[in-house]
Amino acid sequence: MFAYVRYIEDGCKDIVPISYIKDFDSNCDNSNKIYWVRWQEDYFKGQILFLKESRERAAVQGETRPCETAEGDHSPTGTPEKEEAKNINKNLKKAAGEAKKTNLMALLKERKMKKKLSPLCPPPSKKMREHILSDTFSEADDNDDDDDDDGGGVVPQKLFEDAKQKQRLYLKKFNDVSLQLQETKNKLSDQEKITAAVEAENSTLRALNIQLQQHLLKSLNSVQCNDPVSQSPEKALKIAESGCADEVGPSASPKGDEIHLGGEVRIRKETWSRIQNSTRDSLFVKELAVAMWGTKTLGERSLTGKECPTTKTTRQPLTPQKLHTLKVCYKEWLRRKNLEETETQARWGKAGRFITEKIMDINKQTKKKPLQ
Repeated sequence: MFAYVRYIEDGCKDIVPISYIKDFDSNCDNSNKIYWVRWQEDYFKGQILFLKESRERAAVQGETRPCETAEGDHSPTGTPEKEEAKNINKNLKKAAGEAKKTNLMALLKERKMKKKLSPLCPPPSKKMREHILSDTFSEADDNDDDDDDDGGGVVPQKLFEDAKQKQRLYLKKFNDVSLQLQETKNKLSDQEKITAAVEAENSTLRALNIQLQQHLLKSLNSVQCNDPVSQSPEKALKIAESGCADEVGPSASPKGDEIHLGGEVRIRKETWSRIQNSTRDSLFVKELAVAMWGTKTLGERSLTGKECPTTKTTRQPLTPQKLHTLKVCYKEWLRRKNLEETETQARWGKAGRFITEKIMDINKQTKKKPLQ
């Protein structure tokens, strides 16, 4: 079967076998469809006007005579000027395609070199490059086929200008990113210098702080060794019992005639010796309370400072530190008697009652009501 076709480019007509037509479908309407039709070694766009069983019938109906070559190939009927124009157009297309390919390859090479020099733009993979080139060439070929009337050189020039415009945009973005990166590097360098200075200052301050703490500890230890207020009552009692009155320490007064019991409590050595020789618990506690507070002060105080239920009045309580020192001295005095622990605790718990009784005795002597 043969087809009578008309080439779109130059309008020439020819009779060709249907095997020369790409993607030919005899079941559809071919009157308005454009096919790729072979002429010599290339394919060109053409339109099928009608189909016939033989070449002769197609020639009779088309009122044209096919021209056969020596090899049996058929060329479209037309004037030599049209054939020459078609050959020139074909050569221009090939030259434009080669120029377009050369320009695109040069542009790709330039971008590749810039991407290698830029750490922020990783190079694309090989498959991606092939895909981009394939899409670009196929799009360019379609534009060439659709716009043959432009002379063959217009489409590649447009593509090249578009590529150059994109390149300028990419270069501008690259320069902006490079400037931002440089500014960030400068800020980071300044921050590193500040951090190093701060670390050095912290190291110096840490060393000075350690030295200051060591000096304060030494000073504190020296003060504790020389301050009689920091001496515990237990240690004061042991030193007092040993009779080392002239020993330089927290238990000895500067004059050597007083005994330091702890805190700010000091009594004379003769008074302490008399109290130590007491035979009864109540006598020891009462005498020691008078020695620590004095009779007048003790009579004006109460043990806990609670309100008196009878007179509805309150008095200042005994100094907690002195009261604690009295109880500690009383406990040490009981331990020297080698009593059972339970008995010691029971007798030691009566210290508060003995003090209250002493306050009541003083108030009776001064005709005052005692306060609990």
